[in-house]
Amino acid sequence: MHRRSFLYAAASGLLLQTFAPRLLAAPAEPLIAVQFGQFPPGDQVRRIASAGPLADVMLISLVPDKLLGISTHNIPESRKKFFPESVRHLPNTGRIAGRGTTFPMESLLALQPDLILDLGNTSDTYTSTAERVFQQTGIPYLVMSGRLDASGEQLRTLGEMLGAAERGQTLGRFADRVLADARRLREQTAAHPVRVFFGRSADGLETGLSGSIHAEVIDTVGGYNVAAAAGKELLARVSMEQLIQWDPDVILTQDANYFERLRHDPLWKDLRAVQTGRIYLAPTMPFGWLDHPPGINRLLGILWCTHVFHPEVLPLARYEAAVAEYFELFYGYRLAPGELATLDHRAALTGG
Repeated sequence: MHRRSFLYAAASGLLLQTFAPRLLAAPAEPLIAVQFGQFPPGDQVRRIASAGPLADVMLISLVPDKLLGISTHNIPESRKKFFPESVRHLPNTGRIAGRGTTFPMESLLALQPDLILDLGNTSDTYTSTAERVFQQTGIPYLVMSGRLDASGEQLRTLGEMLGAAERGQTLGRFADRVLADARRLREQTAAHPVRVFFGRSADGLETGLSGSIHAEVIDTVGGYNVAAAAGKELLARVSMEQLIQWDPDVILTQDANYFERLRHDPLWKDLRAVQTGRIYLAPTMPFGWLDHPPGINRLLGILWCTHVFHPEVLPLARYEAAVAEYFELFYGYRLAPGELATLDHRAALTGG
């Protein structure tokens, strides 16, 4: 079987506008980076292998009944309860994408997937893995950009390709609406953006830099990522001295250990965000709302950041309604009254 590679045009101009103005100078990567092999028609796609965590989120949301297994390791039952019933008991298959593949090729072949989907980073590491796996197995393999601003286009394109066009349109409309609201907010606040630091890891000193897929939520809602000054890599370690110099207005994290350090460790007490109480622990159920993984789950992060940074723009009642709509549309899960407060402690503090 010989290789067929297809390069596709970038997402529509409307979606490109959802990047912060400072990012628009950089050319957008194609929505579909590479496609190896001949894909079956959408109505004949029945069995799909996920190459990594971002593809997990997409397939759980879009075509849960066609997903053969979950690549993400050790997802606890407390998270799986939000998944569609058909997904909750799927096996852990391991990861194909990137370096250090954990999905044995013999196991992949035994599952007999119609295709493999990878979503997210489209660097040579990921496209070369796709080519190698296709050459070894003959299974068609698609690598798609995971850009947050293209979430709606991802959902519609994959809906067509995977035999779920109507559902792709429905979920895509929700994504477009969230991104359009974020774009308007960004335009309104461009003169005075909130200065934000996103602390990853238990000590909080790992962060996403300028243009990083790991910090896209901040850019999308019009925040200024203070770590942009440190370069353009995906992730980096920064020093406490750098953070003190940046002195952000707001510190965000998804790590509960780091959040507790911010609250109680005197090392952090002189930072403006700590002194003013503008430190926030982002929700992580069933996936991270800001990152981990940087997939369509970050649409929730846009809603959350909008409410946190500008509650006058997205008041609590509207925020809760939008989050509940996401859970029902994307996971088929209806949040019970008061359940959001168990996921988002900020909602609990503000009366949600």
